[in-house]
Amino acid sequence: MPKEINILVLEEDAGSQNAIQMMMDGEGWKVRILGNATEGMQALAQGSWALVVASLTLAEFSSPLFQILKELASAPPVEEGKSRVRVLFVVPAGAESAFTPTLDASRLPYTVKPYQLNEFIEKVNDLLLQAQFLTKTSRERGFAFEQRTSAAKGKKGKAAGAGNSMFASRDEYYYSEEELAEYEKEEQERQKKKKKLTDRPL
Repeated sequence: MPKEINILVLEEDAGSQNAIQMMMDGEGWKVRILGNATEGMQALAQGSWALVVASLTLAEFSSPLFQILKELASAPPVEEGKSRVRVLFVVPAGAESAFTPTLDASRLPYTVKPYQLNEFIEKVNDLLLQAQFLTKTSRERGFAFEQRTSAAKGKKGKAAGAGNSMFASRDEYYYSEEELAEYEKEEQERQKKKKKLTDRPL
């Protein structure tokens, strides 16, 4: 029987939260997203997670949260036959030089914004495979996006308008990396506009 895959996402940016949620939903994983470091610490202590995806704007190098995540990421993926939680750090766009040297020196897994869909899912799958939460990658299960390109052509207009979300389900719609980045950008702009409206004096 396959193991239940619970993923904790620590990300304070609303656009990125939505982008990650969309990618994870396509894989059928259970996801909890938190935008606060204190809540993230509590969730780590209380939950049973297969993977933690942590933005370094929230889990700063000097923070207790980062130190805990670093220890988890450095631990063996499997100990005494038991799968251990894996960690994937997220580097802010344009800030590679400030973060990647430290991550590389400590051999910590990371990805860089803006999210590249195939690369992100591949890294997540690799980490889950290392800890034996998965026995097959998404490509082996037949969910590779590049294999859906031709089948998805002609569906975009219909699928994009289906349901209440911006995108249809993964089985019905092909998300290119450019579309995902554009979606994240649009979500960020929407959140900025929403904040301006709520900040206006009455």
